[in-house]
Amino acid sequence: MSFENPTNIIRSWALQSSFANGPVTIDKLTPPQYGRIRTNHITVWRQEALSANLDWGSSQFSIYLPESLRVVKEIYLQVNLPAIGAARPTRRTALNIIKEFRIMSNGQEVYNCRYADYLADFCQSLSEEELRAFADTFLGGQSASAGARTVLVPLLLPNAPYMNRNGKDHRGHGIMPCFFGQSRLEIQLTLNAAEYVAGTRGTPPGSIANQCTLLYHEVQMTTSNILKYADHRGSYSIVTRRFTQLTPGWQAAASGTLIRWDASQPQGVVTEVMLLAVATDANDDRLSEREFVKPTIFRVIADSVTQRDLNTQFKVDSELYTNGFCPPADFPNCGRICFASHCADGSTHRYSGGYHMRLASKIVFEFQFPVTVKYRIVAVQLMRVKIDSLGTMRSSLE
Repeated sequence: MSFENPTNIIRSWALQSSFANGPVTIDKLTPPQYGRIRTNHITVWRQEALSANLDWGSSQFSIYLPESLRVVKEIYLQVNLPAIGAARPTRRTALNIIKEFRIMSNGQEVYNCRYADYLADFCQSLSEEELRAFADTFLGGQSASAGARTVLVPLLLPNAPYMNRNGKDHRGHGIMPCFFGQSRLEIQLTLNAAEYVAGTRGTPPGSIANQCTLLYHEVQMTTSNILKYADHRGSYSIVTRRFTQLTPGWQAAASGTLIRWDASQPQGVVTEVMLLAVATDANDDRLSEREFVKPTIFRVIADSVTQRDLNTQFKVDSELYTNGFCPPADFPNCGRICFASHCADGSTHRYSGGYHMRLASKIVFEFQFPVTVKYRIVAVQLMRVKIDSLGTMRSSLE
């Protein structure tokens, strides 16, 4: 029979005062106090069939939120996707349906998103198990089957977790109020051509006209609370992320060639810069798989002074790992330079640093790849979205 006597371990605690004099953060012996959420609520589904005008290649297809809608958590585009030809991983196929997502308020643009960049970045933040569940629930499953399927493509509302890499945040993401007085909130969708979701180029899937439905995940609660949360004119304010394209579309880079990109630096707080590179192809629709290639060199220079220098593959990889970027196998890391602390979690509704590039007159990015690629440079910025007293939604970077 074994016998344990941890007396010596317990006595040693008195000698650890230099490490044990900080504030108490956790008490593992006292039972936690039982709390509650602030407002009881449930969510229900409301669906709206979209017109046959929404099809592959549609540009700026307009959707006005129903006037009877009061409080919503998420909105999804449901697409009955036809067979896509040869096998192609469906968890990526759904990412390639929407090209651009735009929100308009009183005829003015609030923000505009390149859709696949946000969803790919969100998928990188998930564990293997979370990605499997997300793909099975929304993206049509994770198999490489070429058959028809139904997908639920989440729309990028200001409160959407898909804009912030924090879908697994148990605090919740809040709601979007839908009463804007005399104002109307408009969603505009631009879809990719059918080739972007085809398994093999030259065999695009059939039309999705009359196969698209908008699903509103509506919040229901007591009448007094609906009135309280539906009308946030003058008080609604949320900080999320904006992806600013620093390159006009895809650019070519040869293997082993040092590239210098002179960017007109974006305004506002930049938390990181992403270098999105994929193996080169003559057709842009074949670049949408998001099989990112990491650079071997990546540095940022401000007014001839090097601010960050990742000049070896080890430093590029270490930048990702130490900042919390540990993606699942199906969504490999792109190259990143981080200006916030632990940047992978820095978007979970808390400020953790950034770089205001307007302090320099000229910003230069230098990078090199081990193979020939096409690349884009994207600045990740903090963006505040507000609803003013007149019911107009606006966004700002400062």
